[in-house]
Amino acid sequence: MSSQTATGGAASAASPAVIRAAGFRRFGGPEAMEVIELPCPVAGSGEVVVKVSAATVNPTDILMLEGLQAARMQGLVPPYVAGMEFSGTVHEVGPGVTGLQVGQAVMGLVNPRRPGGGAQAEYVCVPAASVVPAPDNEGAAAAATVPMNGLTAWMCLQALGLPAGGVLLVTGGAGAVGSYVIQLARHAGLHVIADAKDADRARVQASGADQVVPRGPGMAEAVRAAFPGGVDGLVDAALLGDAAAALVREGGAVALLRTGQAFADTRVRVTNIGVMQQATNTEALAWVADRVRDGTLQPQVAARVPMAHAREAYAQVRQGGLRGRVVLTFNGDGA
Repeated sequence: MSSQTATGGAASAASPAVIRAAGFRRFGGPEAMEVIELPCPVAGSGEVVVKVSAATVNPTDILMLEGLQAARMQGLVPPYVAGMEFSGTVHEVGPGVTGLQVGQAVMGLVNPRRPGGGAQAEYVCVPAASVVPAPDNEGAAAAATVPMNGLTAWMCLQALGLPAGGVLLVTGGAGAVGSYVIQLARHAGLHVIADAKDADRARVQASGADQVVPRGPGMAEAVRAAFPGGVDGLVDAALLGDAAAALVREGGAVALLRTGQAFADTRVRVTNIGVMQQATNTEALAWVADRVRDGTLQPQVAARVPMAHAREAYAQVRQGGLRGRVVLTFNGDGA
């Protein structure tokens, strides 16, 4: 039986007065993370409140914790809550929302650099347009890795605009975003060449790379040997910069994953990918979810960590070298 909230929206149960979140009151390292208490959010017009089962910890969350995004957080008052993607169940549906029901399993995106904070909380309120039904063939932890990383991969391919048969170079192919780009690129009929350490070669091949070249100094030579005229496009997930851009043919296209990253190479067309630009693109997010359902996209979970141990999760991500995403679990869920 649903109850009515102050906004008139339907809720699955009475909302708690106070919720817990993984947050921080000062900038610093993982030691600054703590369990904080916040008022439970309430859905306004066009919004939903989701009871969170799982939320990822991404490199951008580390940047936020360390204060490297402070310029984008002006006007916010601590404590801060990071996290850009989540999975869970709809707890409350605000006025004007259609297509989502209380109790429905969903996944979605949220901008943590807002007064309401991000996804690493027991409940999160977001625009309904930022939420879609979660794939029913994956658990909550796996589904949580898909909204930001999967949509980022989709945006990269849309920005590059390569036709079927085009040649795409992916740096950082063993990482979460790189792996998702490879999988979706193969789905689009592209020829994919990716770099990998010897220990990751089999993993990158399993993602769908047609060719795997050495990570490090030998990469450029191997790519040039395979494609003397240069590749058609590049997704620089490893942030190699101009060294990777030099492997793209003149007039080719490059997708960069940091909004502030720039290339000196003027021969190529460059697009900086910012996933929040598409945070309310429900159609695109639903398309990504469908690629999980049909097996095209295989979610990548590196570790599951209870929210109370967020320091451990942040330490793992800060150290780097992960294959997949570290996922915080909430409410005893997140399988």
